[in-house]
Amino acid sequence: MGTGIVATAGASMPGLHTAATYVWALDAALLAFLVAAALRRWTWATVRAQLADPVMAQFWGAPPMALMTVGTGALLLGKDWIGLPAALAVDWTLWVAGTVLGLATSVLVPLRMIGSGERAFAGWLMPVVPPMVSAASGALLAQHLPEGSSRQAMVLGCYALFGVSLFATMVALAAAVTVRTARRGLPFALTWWSFVFPLGTLVTGTSALAVRVPSVLFSAVAVVLYGALVAAWTTVAVRTLLQR
Repeated sequence: MGTGIVATAGASMPGLHTAATYVWALDAALLAFLVAAALRRWTWATVRAQLADPVMAQFWGAPPMALMTVGTGALLLGKDWIGLPAALAVDWTLWVAGTVLGLATSVLVPLRMIGSGERAFAGWLMPVVPPMVSAASGALLAQHLPEGSSRQAMVLGCYALFGVSLFATMVALAAAVTVRTARRGLPFALTWWSFVFPLGTLVTGTSALAVRVPSVLFSAVAVVLYGALVAAWTTVAVRTLLQR
């Protein structure tokens, strides 16, 4: 998802559309490789063991976001290569899969952690973010539905997904993390990749403002933030390779 956000954030940046498309292609290839590798190794026992681990369980929030990020990239960038009908098919498939998996993680993982007595850390917020990504990426898909009940249902569904993520974050997990951190201290369990995606969402928001508000300031800030995003991704990717 960290690589995917570099691609989607670059989709609206001036002069970077082609480069962002290549980054999306790389991300799609990485996703296909990792999914194939995971399916060969995962068993029900493996999944249960990961969900039982207080740290590994949080990373189940990453796969649904990775799926939807690649799907959004297909619609924003990949359509130039594979055509709009194929891009829509890819995006719909990955969005549905990511949304179903994300809803499961946003409910099951927090319930498991809150009742476990484990020390809280900021990674607890990762499993509840996917429905928020579903809402944002679903809004793009809604534009390609025919006007009427189907588009309205999709938009309302996106609002509902946004509400699920917001409620879980603000009420359940944010409170739990704050209270437990105050009582027990903050363990250093965050990973480098956890910094890339939030920065990417900031870039996409800023670039969206730059598109809709004809201001040189917004455009300049968006370019600077995108440069910081690419630098962060490069740093994290290099550190990840060096640790292998």
